[in-house]
Amino acid sequence: MRAPDSRWARYSRAAVEGGRKEGAGEEPEPRTGNLRQRHNGVIPPAILNRLREARARVAVAVAAWAKEAGHAAAEGPPRRPDLRMVPAVAATWGGAIAAIGLPWSFSAAGAAGSALVVAATAVRMVKRRRAGAAALALMAAAACLGTLLAGVALRQYDRQHSPLAVAVARGMELTVEMEISSAPRPLESAYGPRKFIFDAVIHQATGGGSLLTGNLPVRVIAGQEWSRLPQGATVHTAGTVAPGALQDSMAGILRPATPPLDVRPGGAGPHFGASLAASAQRAWGRLSQDAAGLLPGMVMGDRSGQEPALGESMKTVGLTHLTAVSGSNCTLVLTMLMLALRTVHLPAFPSSAAAVFGLAGFVAVVGPDPSVLRAAVMGAVGCLAMVGGRPRRAGTLLSVSILVLLVADPWLSLDYAFILSVLATLGLHLVGRRCATWLGAWLPAVVAQAVAIPLAAQLFCAPVIVLLQPRLLLYTVPANMAAAPVVALVTMAGTVAMVLAPVVPALADACSVVAGAGSWWVAAVARWMAALPAASLPWPGGAAGLVLMAVLNVAVLGTLVALVERQRLAAALKSMQRAVPPRWRILIGFGPLTAAAALAAALWTAAVGGG
Repeated sequence: MRAPDSRWARYSRAAVEGGRKEGAGEEPEPRTGNLRQRHNGVIPPAILNRLREARARVAVAVAAWAKEAGHAAAEGPPRRPDLRMVPAVAATWGGAIAAIGLPWSFSAAGAAGSALVVAATAVRMVKRRRAGAAALALMAAAACLGTLLAGVALRQYDRQHSPLAVAVARGMELTVEMEISSAPRPLESAYGPRKFIFDAVIHQATGGGSLLTGNLPVRVIAGQEWSRLPQGATVHTAGTVAPGALQDSMAGILRPATPPLDVRPGGAGPHFGASLAASAQRAWGRLSQDAAGLLPGMVMGDRSGQEPALGESMKTVGLTHLTAVSGSNCTLVLTMLMLALRTVHLPAFPSSAAAVFGLAGFVAVVGPDPSVLRAAVMGAVGCLAMVGGRPRRAGTLLSVSILVLLVADPWLSLDYAFILSVLATLGLHLVGRRCATWLGAWLPAVVAQAVAIPLAAQLFCAPVIVLLQPRLLLYTVPANMAAAPVVALVTMAGTVAMVLAPVVPALADACSVVAGAGSWWVAAVARWMAALPAASLPWPGGAAGLVLMAVLNVAVLGTLVALVERQRLAAALKSMQRAVPPRWRILIGFGPLTAAAALAAALWTAAVGGG
């Protein structure tokens, strides 16, 4: 027996369909009698008609919002990707890559030129009294590019001309006060004592008898005594800063000549992180060190308690993204906060504002990783779009988040974590739903969706991953499928444990027991699949490996299309045959295309084997 529709579904359907249909070919009667009878002819008919039209427009708008938010059951055909912001993203990203490697004067000139383009386009639009799509796209691209170049010019000028930067360029011995901006992590090295690497910002220094001020970002390489410094702490030390290149996000590399002096903890993040780690040890330390060490990593990105062998296993099967706070973590946190606030019947705007504020607190605690920032910005923009009644378009939100983050930190344009985060989201947006549809021809809908999500992300990220790790990881998709069901459990229960650990340790331990079960499962999947045959195969590195991996991924997508959408593919081939001269049509057929595919596969195999 079919369950009755909810009141909201009935209202939405009535708003779209215009009321209950009386027959197969009959139009529904306009519902105007009540309004006229209520006012008994006092209101003129013209005003009544306008009121009815306004009410109908509001009802249709509300129904459309409900359908976009998922309240309506019916789904229309998939929308085409929104490409209006692509020129602005391309110009801003390309401008950032070029500008960070040039002196500040080039960026300043580019910012001035962009301002002139915006002004000239605006004047032309005013004269013509209309705004074309091309002109608006040009204005948006020039405005975003000019804003980014102006910011780069100011930062580059400060990095080259501030008293602190001048002292670093001269190679002076400095006594510095700096703030730790990232937790120390071990530096892989087979020789000498173990080293740790982390980022910091020098706020002031003393050199040559003078006090030098500024904000100079540096990368620190230090010994074992620096490994326990919490993120956000302020510390004093001495040493010489080796200047870095302009395109580097850090102004130089500092190798401290002393142990950390006058350490002053700062911020609540280290306190929450230490409390969560202690809670995980109390809950799982005796049962499974893998679960106890992995839980803080999956919640806060703290991998200090994780065993190196487990880290290698997760790298082999492509699960390392779970131990670096990613966009999925922020999305789950935002969703959890929104559901909790809406459950207590808080209005939409206050609940969205409170959820965004809570997400900002989560980001501040776990640290501003590029993928975290992207997800946080995208989540905030999504809430604003929902409250403002705008359709939630993933392409537009992704474009806006990219622009905001690049303008805030242009050096993200060459950051692998940021690039992979964008590619994963882009893959889900462009081919995620299509992959689920294609796979649904052979698999149940739930299984097809579970396979499609990691497959779409992997297809877009794999060409860049081989630049970092030239290996072919065969079990990445099944490993992510096996781990996916517990990621939400670990994130939500672990986040609650992180909040409660400093104030109510007993409840935090209970949440850690639940979250630790999920982290134990992820560790078990990583270790088991990493031990399987051919878990990691050699692959060419550099540009050749990137191109070969891209060809392989295109072949996978093409195979799915050829197997599932055979009729559409056949129609496309016939259309191509009609477009070429008759004597060349023989080349566009099953036989020649199969031979070309076989030749391409042979060349590809030879290239991989030779790599």
